[in-house]
Amino acid sequence: MLIKDLIPGIIRKLRNREDLTDAIPGYCKKAILDLTQNYEFDELRFTGPVGNFIINQSEYPRNFFTIPGHGYATFIVSWFVYFDSTVTVGQSTGFPIKYRQPRVVDVMSVIPGLPCAYTQVGEQINAGNLIVGYMPNSNYATYMRYQRQHPFPEVDDNSTQGASILATQKVYMPDDWQDIVEYVAASKALDDIGMLDVATLFHQKVYGAPGNKKMPGIIVERMTQQQRQSDYNERQLRPRVRRY
Repeated sequence: MLIKDLIPGIIRKLRNREDLTDAIPGYCKKAILDLTQNYEFDELRFTGPVGNFIINQSEYPRNFFTIPGHGYATFIVSWFVYFDSTVTVGQSTGFPIKYRQPRVVDVMSVIPGLPCAYTQVGEQINAGNLIVGYMPNSNYATYMRYQRQHPFPEVDDNSTQGASILATQKVYMPDDWQDIVEYVAASKALDDIGMLDVATLFHQKVYGAPGNKKMPGIIVERMTQQQRQSDYNERQLRPRVRRY
């Protein structure tokens, strides 16, 4: 679906305020960014190229291990490191790097060794805010699976021309999320035009009423591809041994 496919439904939710048509693509952009920052979508997931750590360097930019042009990665799905500096298909092996809190990785990041944990500090793309521990003592090969930020064209969202270009943008989300995007975008527009009571109702319709588990919101009903697949597979139970 395209952003222009959302405009008629949003206008209806805005009580047919057609005078806001040019502003709606901008509200859609804000809504899509909000949702894709906090939920997982296969349409935005990628596997980065196999690269190499730099010897004695434990801090890296957030786009160091991603596909060029993807820039901002909303979160890391998995991160794998090989035992060697080169990868031979069918022979090379390694293990996943686990996320840990900064106070844990900071201590590890000054000790030479094979990276086994990472953390993130800050949001800037080009800053050295991906920290690994241990500090690489060799140029180990590695690759990352991640979710990128939803792409949008670089235009002025507040101009008529920019809104027109933005309206042709593809939405990298499942089609059954259309109602959710429309409600979130409409609630943002309603905030700006002073219809706060309706905006609150729309927000509760999507996310649920605070403190009321009987009204979870329509976003809870949407299942990601990962959730659908895991529901049809067995799950591992962790044994617990207690003292008598």
